[in-house]
Amino acid sequence: MKTLELVDINKTFYTELGELEVLKDINFSINEGEIVAIVGPSGSGKSTLLNIISNLIEPTSGKLVVNGEIGYMFQRDHLFNWRTVWKNVLLGLEITKNNDKNNEDRIKDLLNKYGLIDFINNYPQELSGGMRQRIALIRTLATNPSILLLDEPFSALDYQTRINVSNDIYKIIKDQNVSTLLVTHDISEAIAMADRIIVLSHRPAKLKEIIEINMNADITPIEKRKSSKFSYYFDKIWGLLNE
Repeated sequence: MKTLELVDINKTFYTELGELEVLKDINFSINEGEIVAIVGPSGSGKSTLLNIISNLIEPTSGKLVVNGEIGYMFQRDHLFNWRTVWKNVLLGLEITKNNDKNNEDRIKDLLNKYGLIDFINNYPQELSGGMRQRIALIRTLATNPSILLLDEPFSALDYQTRINVSNDIYKIIKDQNVSTLLVTHDISEAIAMADRIIVLSHRPAKLKEIIEINMNADITPIEKRKSSKFSYYFDKIWGLLNE
């Protein structure tokens, strides 16, 4: 089942200096439980695309079909330092007034399953950057979204931490079977995490190619990086981005 579909999405911004065409005729869909990554040159409109999908901005034209609720995880974790981990994780449920016992028990199960339950009374500033990102993901999943939007979620982490955290995040997403759209500038990260990769052109961004990543979905992102196919996909995407 398709959880997300974009049909002929266009976006033009109008300013005092004139028109700025950012997206042109973008078409793709995401299936249930699938991870799709978007890569493209800097300034090609990747974040604009996420903002359209999350209804933060409207497309100039085109059709957007969303089947279910959307969870949006930004570049920074945006945890509140004056709230404990538990209070941070409950935030979305408090806002939607869904913080009943069943939902709280479900979140505790998630925190326990992914090794975070012992830290619920800690404050964010007491945690490592990687742990903060895992907490931020659990907070996003707390509202039980069908579609997860990840905007450069590991960019603030050092290289070693981001590889380990991407491994953990991948496991959580696959375990929860959440359809995910990942925006990243890191080609290796996209290959390691995604089932398919959408390659965008320079602005105005057009869809250059959608690449199927034919590696065993049961292996981890770290294991995928060791695959003999990894360099093939990297070279292919690198070539498309530099045409």
